[in-house]
Amino acid sequence: MNMEHYSLNIWLPKAVGASIVVGLLLWWTGTQLVTISEIATSISSIPFTVILLIEALDKFADVSGIYGRILPEGTSNHMLKSVVIGIIAFIAVIYGILGTISLSLGSISSLSAPAIIAAGICAVYILAPETGDDELLLFVWLGATAATFGHNISLIPPIPGITG
Repeated sequence: MNMEHYSLNIWLPKAVGASIVVGLLLWWTGTQLVTISEIATSISSIPFTVILLIEALDKFADVSGIYGRILPEGTSNHMLKSVVIGIIAFIAVIYGILGTISLSLGSISSLSAPAIIAAGICAVYILAPETGDDELLLFVWLGATAATFGHNISLIPPIPGITG
């Protein structure tokens, strides 16, 4: 990790937050009747352009120093404000991905445990530190698409009233 570009006051809350969310997501998954096949179907139903957008957001969040611009180092309660910004971004990403999955699978009933898990994976991926160097989510999506034999593949999210 290059300390010139990453502040411990930004990296540490992101790492702790991402770890806690992954732990909660895995714990919650254990309380649900969910199969890996259902999770793969939910991940593969995310349109390709959305995956590319998530990858771009992840690169922007990790590489651009956006946190340093929003919250300069000398700001009081810098770590608390970083956590609040992370929580707001996490909720926004979860909401957007859940909507995309429900539109792609064609029903609101697709907002089930597998869809929430897939959305949680995408949200944690964007907010986790040091993920902007590799296209890890793209590889997960390609694997899920291959596992489902491309059954749910789409390039753009469906737009109600315009696309099929």
